Amino acid sequence: MTRNANNKTPAQAKAEAAAPKKRRAGPFQYLAQVRQEARKVTWTGRQELIVSTILVLILSAIAMLFFWGVDFAIRETVQFLLSLGS
Repeated sequence: MTRNANNKTPAQAKAEAAAPKKRRAGPFQYLAQVRQEARKVTWTGRQELIVSTILVLILSAIAMLFFWGVDFAIRETVQFLLSLGS
């Protein structure tokens, strides 16, 4: 593999030459960009928020019941196996 004067492979040298250096934005320019991006955000409506909240509560209750059932089954199985030894 050949190297150039900067001890870099041709692929590395080519990648650095092709990629322009990014300039850092000052604090005011950064805040302006943040505001510009925030304007692009589409917020959910009240109805969608209510439906999503109810869905999360229902799915949380289902998950709670599932894990309670699994915990109960494991606990009873372990107690049964321990009672066999005594």
